[in-house]
Amino acid sequence: MSYYNNRNQEPLPKEDISTWECTAEDCNGWMRKNFTSSERPLCPLCNQEMESGSRYLTSITNNTSNLHRIFNQK
Repeated sequence: MSYYNNRNQEPLPKEDISTWECTAEDCNGWMRKNFTSSERPLCPLCNQEMESGSRYLTSITNNTSNLHRIFNQK
């Protein structure tokens, strides 16, 4: 029954989102920049370096985007 209820919902807006993308050729790992906990993250799937990129994705608000700054203060 929930299938029928989803038909009337408007699609969520999409926009260009900054991402980190894995540099390994055989890995498809990526993450949104505003959900990372470090300035230069490693791929969570293969532990390789990641490079800056962008993707056309649904916009999501990260309410904890400043937590990595709070925990990494020295």
